[in-house]
Amino acid sequence: MVLKFSSQEVVTMAVELEKKGIEFYSNLEKQAGRNPAGEVFSFLKGEEEKHLDFFSSLLSEIKEEDMVVDTRDETNSYLGAIVENGILGKVLKGTVPQPDKVDLTQAVELGIEIEKESVLFYQGLGVMVPPEKKSWLEKVISEEKKHFLRLIEMKSALTGGGESFDR
Repeated sequence: MVLKFSSQEVVTMAVELEKKGIEFYSNLEKQAGRNPAGEVFSFLKGEEEKHLDFFSSLLSEIKEEDMVVDTRDETNSYLGAIVENGILGKVLKGTVPQPDKVDLTQAVELGIEIEKESVLFYQGLGVMVPPEKKSWLEKVISEEKKHFLRLIEMKSALTGGGESFDR
């Protein structure tokens, strides 16, 4: 069974995902210390804080009637399936291993999965966001894609497959 969510519930999930992302990257930052990895995690934490501000603002402004979704549209089912079956559901439930319980490479791999699913989730959210907020959501999606690529670079550097990941 695929869960269905209202527009407000989906934006609430986005707020919670960003909060969990801040906690995740904060823990990674502490684990990595004062080296290039720590700097990257600090940057990613700051980006998630910006996204939290955006989604919190959106949540406080939306009225369910302003975010009308065509009932023939499968967006709610799609977003529900992403949350129910993927890493984001584990993030929301708090069942993702914390960085201090896994090694740095495994933590980076978790971050990659989270960022990848976040892109899919936020792209699906697009039909629920009022037109005047679309450009901000597109910016969030673009930043999540960049986070994904930075983490891929970091994983490559950690596993010996790349140069350096500091920028």
